[in-house]
Amino acid sequence: MAKKIQVWTAFGPKIDLGKPMPPEEIIENIVAATNQSKGSVLAVLSELDVQLEAGLKAGRIVQLPNKTHFEPIGKKDGVVEIGVRVSPDLLKKVNSGFRGTWLNAQNKGKTEAEMIAIWDAAYPNDPVDNSTPLS
Repeated sequence: MAKKIQVWTAFGPKIDLGKPMPPEEIIENIVAATNQSKGSVLAVLSELDVQLEAGLKAGRIVQLPNKTHFEPIGKKDGVVEIGVRVSPDLLKKVNSGFRGTWLNAQNKGKTEAEMIAIWDAAYPNDPVDNSTPLS
């Protein structure tokens, strides 16, 4: 019997990630938008990394002027991970003007029951085990 997670992996909506935007492209775009030199942009980005590292190592949340913030998160094994919360304005702008490609876009907003029906139609000999949780 199939598990529910298989349903979402196979038929769930997800973004088809495009070609990554490399650092060189970002730097060129900032240079063009700000009329700063490439060296100035590189220096500021490098210093931003230094300041992020210093704040996070000190156990502090680091807030940027655009409301993005970085937070050190301590795990029970002693490892520190970094949580990033982007600016609410950036999130709103990305959501309202998203131009990327969705895979399985027709399944956006479908309920678990609807997704299971899609799986069962595609794989009638491997029905979903409804007794298992989503994971």
